[in-house]
Amino acid sequence: MNLVTLPVNIEEIDYAELPKLQKLSVETFNDSFRHFRASKDFSNYTLKNYNYGQLAKEMLNLRSRFYFIYYNHKLAGYLKPNFATEALEIDRFYLRKDFEYIGLEKQLLEFTLKKAKELRQHHIWSRIWEHDDSVLHFYKQFGFQKTTSRNFSLNGVLQKDLIMELNL
Repeated sequence: MNLVTLPVNIEEIDYAELPKLQKLSVETFNDSFRHFRASKDFSNYTLKNYNYGQLAKEMLNLRSRFYFIYYNHKLAGYLKPNFATEALEIDRFYLRKDFEYIGLEKQLLEFTLKKAKELRQHHIWSRIWEHDDSVLHFYKQFGFQKTTSRNFSLNGVLQKDLIMELNL
C-alpha cells in the first residue's frame, strides 16, 4: 500500500499579499476565539489589530516576518515571528479551522525552531491564553515551559496569557 503525502509549503510573504493576510488574520482569530464573538469589544479588537494599515506597519517592521503555510496548495494558515537580539517571539501562529490537527502545527513550529537556530537566537517564547489547554499542551510537547504571565482585557474581562519559553 502506497501512502500519498500531500505537499506542505511555508513561504515568506510580502506586501503584495496584504489583502490575503488581512482576510486570513480576521478569519483565524475569529475562529480561535469564537466564543467571544458576540461582544462589540471583540469586533473592535479585530478592526484595530487586523486592518490594512496596522498589518502593513507590521510588515514593514524589519524585526518581523509573515509566513503563509499551504497544504495541498491551499492556504492553511500563517505565522508571524518577531526577532530580537537573542530571542524569537512567536507573535501569531494561526491555522484555518479545516487545517487544524493534521500535523501542520508541528511543521510550523519546527520551521520556527529552524529559523531561530539559523539566526542564532538563544530562546523562543510565545504568549498563550491560560484557558487554551490544547495549545499549552502542544507547546509543552516541544519543551516549552511557563516562565511568567501577562494580563490583558478582552470583552471587559481580565484575562491572562502565560509566557511559554524554550531555551535553544
